[in-house]
Amino acid sequence: MKLPGYIEEPFDSWCQSFSFFEEVSVRFSETDMFGHMNNVTPFIYFEETRISYFKHLRTMDHLADEHSRTIPVVASQQCDYFQQVMLHENLKIGVKTAAVGNSSLTLHYLAKNEAGTPCFTGKAVMVQIAKDTGTPENWTNEQKAKLLGG
Repeated sequence: MKLPGYIEEPFDSWCQSFSFFEEVSVRFSETDMFGHMNNVTPFIYFEETRISYFKHLRTMDHLADEHSRTIPVVASQQCDYFQQVMLHENLKIGVKTAAVGNSSLTLHYLAKNEAGTPCFTGKAVMVQIAKDTGTPENWTNEQKAKLLGG
């Protein structure tokens, strides 16, 4: 199996490095007429898991503050599919911090079925921006420490 370029270490080691997971079950509305998971559905799962991850790390608590000056936005995303996923399959979606820059953040995702077999993986690059100007804003040292510790 050819691995995506963002997976640089042995695949098994990369998979084992995830410690935060959310469970999902593929719903009817997320499938095509053949019962296959729609190809956009992983991005919904990535978003849900990412938000739970941020809540868990308490890195984005400021977003609930109406006076907050910054928000994180997705700059790019990709998903790589390894096998079919069907209606009612139960999946565990993992997310981890791969890198933190000045204002950017790279996340990796892993989806495994009930047998523990990887079904798809993904990568997202996020950038923290100022709400009023849309320009990049640096992560605080506290945010960086929490993101790297997760």
